[in-house]
Amino acid sequence: MVKMIPARWLMIACVTAAFSAQASGQNADVGKTEYQSSCAACHGTDGKGDGPVGKELKTPPTDLTILAKNNSGVFPYEMVYETIDGRHTIGSHGTREMPVWGYRFGPPEAFRYKNRILAVINYLKQIQQK
Repeated sequence: MVKMIPARWLMIACVTAAFSAQASGQNADVGKTEYQSSCAACHGTDGKGDGPVGKELKTPPTDLTILAKNNSGVFPYEMVYETIDGRHTIGSHGTREMPVWGYRFGPPEAFRYKNRILAVINYLKQIQQK
């Protein structure tokens, strides 16, 4: 005997799937927006390390599009997260008391902004060279 699925459950499932896809798209947009406002000045709009401020630094900014390539093809998720939240210090980012992006992503705020950090990481994963 075939059990019929009520139309309302089918409609709920479709709406849920649509909202999930939209949320995923929004997360990618949040990551790109956050990257553009917090990282692109040094790392460039395309992540290749050629931002306008980067030219003024003693140490050139990292090309963020080759993180996976430089890690045997595996995106270094944990290292990137810990760099953004301040556990891995980078001289050009400044001290942890005054990093280039202020306290926005620093350890006291990292939990509060975890979704933004994850969105930036998701964006960085998307721009990796193949």
